Amino acid sequence: MISFSRTTKDSAAARPGRGPVALAWALSVLLVVALAAATVSILALRRQDVRAEDRTGAMQAARQLALDFTTYKYDSWDADAQRVLDDSTGQFKEEFQSGANSVKTEVVANKATSRGDVKEAAVVSNDKDSAQVLVIVNAVVTNTAAKDGVERRYRIKLDLVREQDRWLTADLQVVG
Repeated sequence: MISFSRTTKDSAAARPGRGPVALAWALSVLLVVALAAATVSILALRRQDVRAEDRTGAMQAARQLALDFTTYKYDSWDADAQRVLDDSTGQFKEEFQSGANSVKTEVVANKATSRGDVKEAAVVSNDKDSAQVLVIVNAVVTNTAAKDGVERRYRIKLDLVREQDRWLTADLQVVG
């Protein structure tokens, strides 16, 4: 009797190339997994870079506002106050603007000046649209009673918000 069925050994021999096909398939799967992992890693690094840029931008804005807030001269008060207002928003901007004229009266009457110097700054928290920064500023203040100047140290907490790619101060508190 003649049998037309093949044995397992005969089947494997009759289909040459099955091993290379399986190897190619496995390598393709590995390549796809590696590309996916690389893409995820690149995206994570990019997010990390963006967060670092956000922190740096917020810190620079806070340092500048703290410097502007602690630097003024009686004979240039309007321009000095305007610098603070230009980098402010919300409640802080409203409060500063509403009190600026009464402060100006005192500053001019006493021929007061203040020269701020930012010593330290640190971002306490941040996300893409807001940040909280602590800034330490030394300022030398002169006026009619202290012509040689008095050094003052301020610890300032600033809450910032991002508006149209600019960090603006929404709240400022002298905390020490």
